[in-house]
Amino acid sequence: MIFYLVTPLILIFSSSLGLLIDPAWSISPFVWVFVLVPIIDLVLPYLSKQDVDLKENLFHNFSILIVLPCILFLILFGLIVVSDPRITFFTAAALGAAVGMSGGSIGITTAHELIHRQNKYMRGIGVLLLIVCCYGHFRIEHIYGHHRNVATKEDPATARRGENFYFYFVRCVINSVISSWNIEKDILDRKNIKTFSVQNRMLHYFVLEFLFLVIAYLIAGTNGLIFVIFHSFVSIILLELVNYIQHYGLERKKQNGRYERFTDLHSWNSRHISANWSTFNLGLHAEHHQSASKHYPLLSQEEKAIEMPANYSIMLIMALIPPLWFFVMDKKIDNLKTI
Repeated sequence: MIFYLVTPLILIFSSSLGLLIDPAWSISPFVWVFVLVPIIDLVLPYLSKQDVDLKENLFHNFSILIVLPCILFLILFGLIVVSDPRITFFTAAALGAAVGMSGGSIGITTAHELIHRQNKYMRGIGVLLLIVCCYGHFRIEHIYGHHRNVATKEDPATARRGENFYFYFVRCVINSVISSWNIEKDILDRKNIKTFSVQNRMLHYFVLEFLFLVIAYLIAGTNGLIFVIFHSFVSIILLELVNYIQHYGLERKKQNGRYERFTDLHSWNSRHISANWSTFNLGLHAEHHQSASKHYPLLSQEEKAIEMPANYSIMLIMALIPPLWFFVMDKKIDNLKTI
């Protein structure tokens, strides 16, 4: 249980080393995520508790709520550091990217957990974590779009078979903004509210993100903008890399003009222990789509119909190398035909 607190904090701490010691230490979070976590997962067993043994307590909530002040501290401290006129644009970008490793790996995954909660204050914390990554619209698209359209061509965040990550990334980012705007517009239309009104949440997100950039500029000038832009860029890349690997090549068939119900065959599951500790069981994705409101400690750890061949860190690296990704994953998809 304590590892759901300690493991994310290790990554957050590693993201701070470039700010605390020397910019050269900005490589630390990349080493932790892409070198050390895979090694740990090779040594430790998979998550494997029986469903009846899964429990949730206040400690689990504390582990996710502490993420917001930690991420805000990294950003504010980072802006103060890069406000030094001796800091170059390149250094500001490197420090922003290091902080972005926590923003994407911890901040957005925490936001993902919180935007599904019933408590409006916890949802608000989730939205704030998205806004400091300049990706507030994800809240609308993910809840009202992705969970409805996953594993179909209507879903921007479902990667098609043969689609490399780089093409997917551009398509997904653009289409997710368009989709979230259209979703919000439809919601307002049903309430007879004008699209351009103070009740449009998309406008809230755009304004807050713009104010965030203004604050960054006021604190640290151009270096501040570079720092925040690189923090957000790395965070968004990590989020969309995860989306890419979670549903790549999987498709729900149409039956009588309607898509079949979501099953374990429409999400790549991962029970690798360290990666799940770091991301609040984000790898237990198959059940999340079947029970979206279920809190992360209660997600099933039992083996699912299809599982990732490696932990999240290795899968992300593979996704960045399209020939390797297609070689491994297309074979896995072909084998699904026998299930």
